[in-house]
Amino acid sequence: MVKFFEPNPNFGTKNNRLPRSRYEQSPYYWWWVYLKRNKDYLDCCERGGKGKFSKLYADFGDVRGDEFRIWWRAKGVELFAEQMSIYKFKELDNKSEVPEHWNKEDFIFLQVPLTYDKKSLKKYFNELLMERHGRKKGRPSIKARKSTAKYQINGSYTIANLRLCLEVYDRYLETRVGSNKRKLWEIGDEMGLLKDDLMSLPDEDAADRLVKRNNLAATVSRYVKQAKERIENSALGKFPVV
Repeated sequence: MVKFFEPNPNFGTKNNRLPRSRYEQSPYYWWWVYLKRNKDYLDCCERGGKGKFSKLYADFGDVRGDEFRIWWRAKGVELFAEQMSIYKFKELDNKSEVPEHWNKEDFIFLQVPLTYDKKSLKKYFNELLMERHGRKKGRPSIKARKSTAKYQINGSYTIANLRLCLEVYDRYLETRVGSNKRKLWEIGDEMGLLKDDLMSLPDEDAADRLVKRNNLAATVSRYVKQAKERIENSALGKFPVV
């Protein structure tokens, strides 16, 4: 069974496809989306994997298509899935079966007196397992986890923030040229980024309006900066980091 540390994209079944909003809840989807904004990586795709990001291309391949589901099954699963352990859950018959290069982070070696009753042994084992393997069912704590995936999600994130940063970034790019030009505060006002600072009250004095403009501009600038850093990180094999 394929396992992931983070929520993996859910597409539904062949006869019952889930809406796009479902698989957008996975950070792996957003890694793919941000990478699609990296001009140097797209240039590498255009040249068939040659150039600055040729090593990453060997893993991620061409991301210029619009079908994330196709890319995920061809590339994503292998990149982000946890690798199966080469060790099996079993009883060791003698000391020679102990792995030569073992460590406490990967193994628990126990001395289990069979003179104890089963109830006590189960209690002791469950207590140890809770301590060493995390407290949430099926998902060890961040401290206890040790990823074996080829590419791992780095840093904290929320799906809402990943989405919003990219939306602001895309709108920012649209307003840099021609008749679409907008000031940063205008972008923030248009997108409703700060409800308390929207420029919708004509009777406000100039000082209040200036404060609101500065707040909106600073917010847009922060989102654009985060998006740019993530776009860069996505092609460096780490995401989102910020």
